[in-house]
Amino acid sequence: MRATHTILMPQMSPVHFRPLEPLMRRLGYQVELLESATRDDLEVGLRYVNNDACFPAIMVIGQLIGAFTDGSHDPDSCVVAISQTGGICRATNYAAMLRKGLREAGYPQVPVVAISLQGIESNPGFELTATMGLKMLQGIIIGDTLNTCLLRVRPYEVVEGATQELVDRWNRIIAEYFEHKGRSATWGGRIGYRRLLREMVREFNDLPRRDEPRRPRVGVVGEILVKFQPDANNHVIDVIEAEGCEAAVPGLLPFFLSGLVTAQWEAEAYGIGKESVAKKKAAVWFIEQLQAPARAALRAAGGTFDIEPSTVELARKASKVLSLGNQAGEGWLLTGEMIELIEHGVPNIVCCQPFACLPNHVVGKGMFREVRRRYPQANIVAIDYDPGASEVNQLNRIKLMISTALMAQDGTEPGASERADRQPDDVPGSMAGEELLAGLGPVPDGTPSSPDVAGAERHRSRSRVRSR
Repeated sequence: MRATHTILMPQMSPVHFRPLEPLMRRLGYQVELLESATRDDLEVGLRYVNNDACFPAIMVIGQLIGAFTDGSHDPDSCVVAISQTGGICRATNYAAMLRKGLREAGYPQVPVVAISLQGIESNPGFELTATMGLKMLQGIIIGDTLNTCLLRVRPYEVVEGATQELVDRWNRIIAEYFEHKGRSATWGGRIGYRRLLREMVREFNDLPRRDEPRRPRVGVVGEILVKFQPDANNHVIDVIEAEGCEAAVPGLLPFFLSGLVTAQWEAEAYGIGKESVAKKKAAVWFIEQLQAPARAALRAAGGTFDIEPSTVELARKASKVLSLGNQAGEGWLLTGEMIELIEHGVPNIVCCQPFACLPNHVVGKGMFREVRRRYPQANIVAIDYDPGASEVNQLNRIKLMISTALMAQDGTEPGASERADRQPDDVPGSMAGEELLAGLGPVPDGTPSSPDVAGAERHRSRSRVRSR
């Protein structure tokens, strides 16, 4: 299969996934990343994926099946690969939904490789080895570092496009590093992992920037694919930068560590064995050692770039407002990222969530009230993404949140606690509104009623008043 088939993979994060192709070539696999998701791909996804499935499933399955329906790839010489989380989330079912979609589309012969750390399925001809895992971790850490540098420098570049040119240069170096065992023609010789990180950060730090006050910073959190994939979030980073702000996106690595750092909590709550706890703690320690050179490189830049906290620290912060047992989807990590952003000068946050993604509604939007209570400066907006969602409405909500951020920075607004997505039961003045509502019984959940239901409720209310 290695010699005769090409593995097609959906793109989740352009910055993080580009090294995957050269890495897999080095290991003997022919891999092609499907870089973008078009409207046609979404239509294919809607046709072959159940409507109850979440937006990421519709998008990535539509991409993979669409590669055959548009005639660009031969189904007899291709394999499709998709991740399988194994957690309490619909992402665990992606592989089954993909196989069903391929059968219904007329491509039952296409093998599906379900990639999971737990080894849920066996995949003849494909093996997730320790070497592959180590290099993937390096790729994620390099990607996180590159993304941090890119987002920090681009809004202030003196020469338009200079940052992207530097990104393209380092993408080539990174690809050559993985494919040729540390050798890079673009760099001009051998380059090691530590030096690659150090020199990459140094070059971004040396890029000429305008001498101006720092712009309002807007964080982006949410479901992992919608957070990182530009086609899934309608290029939210570009929108933020076009509105005169600086984007801040927490890294990808904590997503993979979040299931490991809760080992002690799981031991106390579920009674998992000491051996399992020890293995998870050892894995966290090892990965943090891999991350140490990236932290050192960012620290050497003299404060230009932020250094993300450890995932253990994120768990500690999240545990103040919710249980670490919230592990479906992004789980407690999403809440921890919001708190971390606010505490480090990024009170403006876009929470990207697939429409009807229950885990994200619980740990994302469901935590807004408590986060705002603890951090009155928080300016958070939840944006739902779906094939049928109105992009105009999404843009309007983001721009309203950004206008609040800009006014707060200019000092023209009483406080940044004014929310872009204030619920109907909120009264201006935040705490005054909560005190007013305290005597009126349970606070409504803010779920909008349809006009008919709302009208019926008003009619029944008037009837009760008249009857009295």
